[in-house]
Amino acid sequence: MSGLAFLSPSRCAPGVELASPLRRALAGADPERVRDLSLTPVLELRGELASDALPVEGELVRLTPRRAFLFPGGDAADAARRLRAAGVLAYDASGALAGLEIAGERVMRRLTDLDLDRLPAAGPVAGVWALVLPGGDGRYRVFVHQELGHYVAEAVLDALAGVEANP
Repeated sequence: MSGLAFLSPSRCAPGVELASPLRRALAGADPERVRDLSLTPVLELRGELASDALPVEGELVRLTPRRAFLFPGGDAADAARRLRAAGVLAYDASGALAGLEIAGERVMRRLTDLDLDRLPAAGPVAGVWALVLPGGDGRYRVFVHQELGHYVAEAVLDALAGVEANP
């Protein structure tokens, strides 16, 4: 099987402009309250995943003993190639996920019933599967399947408006 190159934004032809699936939904949103993370490099990993044996550095988020997401911080397609060479089933999921950074625990509590003190976790956000990570300083990073990103962004904006209307 190939590396699913069509999901690798870093492998686009030169001169191709990348666009976030959240561009329209977040137009005019306050970037201090919600920020688009959709072009963040991310890999989906499957198989034996001893983190000390992975040939790529980054933030590893385990979902099960044999499934995880890795945020390599650099080129995801290159990291996936190095992981596959080491025997790990790795796919560049950068183009498959839409990401948001959301400010505020109150907003997150309106969007999910996940225990925010036990992140990272996978579970429902605005009623859809999401990967939720702490972002530091009361911020949260949320990644959903890109085709649901616009809906989740609208739900986030509604929750932000509700919190701001009821301080």
